[in-house]
Amino acid sequence: MMNKVGKYATSAEMDDIELMSMVFELTEKDKMLMWSEGYIDQVIDKLPVYARDILRDRKEKWEDTKAFYEKQLDEIICCNDFQMKLKGERKEFALFVMERYPEFRSLLFLTYDGNLKDDDLRKFVYRRRFAARKKYLH
Repeated sequence: MMNKVGKYATSAEMDDIELMSMVFELTEKDKMLMWSEGYIDQVIDKLPVYARDILRDRKEKWEDTKAFYEKQLDEIICCNDFQMKLKGERKEFALFVMERYPEFRSLLFLTYDGNLKDDDLRKFVYRRRFAARKKYLH
């Protein structure tokens, strides 16, 4: 789902200066949402050349964060214990993941199902940064 800046960038009557002012008005959360949804490159391409760094620098930072989580995920997946549980029953795998890796459970279940995509990692990074629910100490 595109926000108003994404829709404006893809419209026929788009003006690059107006688009630049719209990008300036966006919050960090909205800019990161464009990245997590995968259409930030379209917006960057439509910006004037001198204004592209506004989003390009942030995008690089988010990509670095995504690479960090991807590396952590790969380390978990390469672990022998994980590989053994991955070949077992789903219930046993779920208990293992909930006990040892609760923060990565959504990505690990996608891995179990064989459905992990780049979009999922970007959305995971977005949710980690702007979590809607609070984490309480028990």
